[in-house]
Amino acid sequence: ESECIKGTRNPEEAVYHSSPMAVFNADQAGLAIFLFFAALMNAWFVVTSSLRVRRTNATESASVEGNSTQKKRLLNYSVLAMALFDIPWVWLCMIQCWNNMLTDSNALHQTNGEDSFGCKLMGWYSTFSLVGMMGSHNLVAYYLKNYLLPNKKGAAAASPLPFLDTKKGFLSQAVSLLIVACIFASMPLMGDGYYLTNGGFCYADFTNKAQSSVILSFVLVLLGMATVTWFRIGQWSKYWLFYSVFFVTWTLWIPASSYGISTGQEIPSPYMIIGAVIGHSNAFINPLLYGLRLYHLLPTAQSQDTPVHGSSSSVVDKEESMMEPMMAP
Repeated sequence: ESECIKGTRNPEEAVYHSSPMAVFNADQAGLAIFLFFAALMNAWFVVTSSLRVRRTNATESASVEGNSTQKKRLLNYSVLAMALFDIPWVWLCMIQCWNNMLTDSNALHQTNGEDSFGCKLMGWYSTFSLVGMMGSHNLVAYYLKNYLLPNKKGAAAASPLPFLDTKKGFLSQAVSLLIVACIFASMPLMGDGYYLTNGGFCYADFTNKAQSSVILSFVLVLLGMATVTWFRIGQWSKYWLFYSVFFVTWTLWIPASSYGISTGQEIPSPYMIIGAVIGHSNAFINPLLYGLRLYHLLPTAQSQDTPVHGSSSSVVDKEESMMEPMMAP
């Protein structure tokens, strides 16, 4: 979600200038700086996740490789996918907010009106973030469950859908998620368009009962899928924070969409801006949880497959364990 607020300007009073005037809107500085560091955290998340994938891919040709190495490889892919799915809403919102801080008005200002390019752009990537973030979280939870389940049950468990436990299976899920997220983000364009919320950002229209119904359906399905997966993972003493952040972030849209369905109006302020700020905080939380903490909590490959000492899988695990010395419980 994106909440680049144009100061105290009332949307009805917004004036579009074809030639932007260079100004400094001090009331936008805090948000712009916050989003700048959020973008840096996302960049770090993408780079470190890519390097982790590269290291594990280097073990593919090894003659000795345990089953858990393949499972960890797929988990690494899913974490990288999470980082990549965060890019649109993290970086584009940062760019728009810095634009709002440094210019009086131009095409990127979402407060020029709901038919403006700025509002449509923000509305698209903000709406994209719902399916992109929730869906990629489900991917990580699924492959984390697959990695932990053999260790939890004491024996390798056969997957009901073995295709999903392959590289092609992961790629199929990731590409499908991208397509669904793009279609979902474009949904308002097929109807009344995006809505400039009372939180100052553009999003799918919660006052439109059809759009609110679609939002509610996606949130409930993706939230339900993640909840089932996390309960299958168990080990709440280790992983409670991962699920809690996800649950708190996305349950906020259940009352917002339900209110829109029942009344045809937007839920009163400051609910929307609270939801947007919590959503953007994930740009800081996810890299720390999934880029650092998760890999500190994972059992080593030795405890699952007992590979030969010095094998490629044990080397990878040893390298990854050295990345998080500051994350000791």
